[in-house]
Parts: sequence; structure tokens; C-alpha cells
Amino acid sequence: MGAVEQIQAQLLLLPPDKQREVLDFVKFLQREVGGAQPPVGQHSLRNHPAFGSWRGRQIDPLEYQEELRSEWDTRP
Repeated sequence: MGAVEQIQAQLLLLPPDKQREVLDFVKFLQREVGGAQPPVGQHSLRNHPAFGSWRGRQIDPLEYQEELRSEWDTRP
């Protein structure tokens, strides 16, 4: 019997609240090793059309930010 089958067999012996704890722990371990996938129904922002929309512009983002913030200093 492989590890997955052993885990599944032991998991089925636990009450539902403890099964959820095991699932939470598995998710924690996935984040620790960098293998976590976005939860079902959530997508990476890298796939959003706005991601990288400024890439083609010839604008220094820090200068742009400083320019916007400097406008705050000139408020009445």
C-alpha cells in the first residue's frame, strides 16, 4: 500500500473536523514547498488583462508615482 492510500485510509477514520485540519495542514505544506495552487475559483492575477498593461509605455513608474504624489503637496 502506497503513502497516498495509507493517508486516505487513516483520514477516513477521523471525524470531519479533524479531516479539515488535515486538509489545512496539507495546504500549509504546499505553500511551504512553493507548490500551492490557487484555490478553486481563483485565478492568478498574471492572467488578468491589466497585468503588464504599462509594459509598453516609456514611463518610469517611480517618477510617475512621485509626480502624482507631488500634486498632493500643492493642494489648497
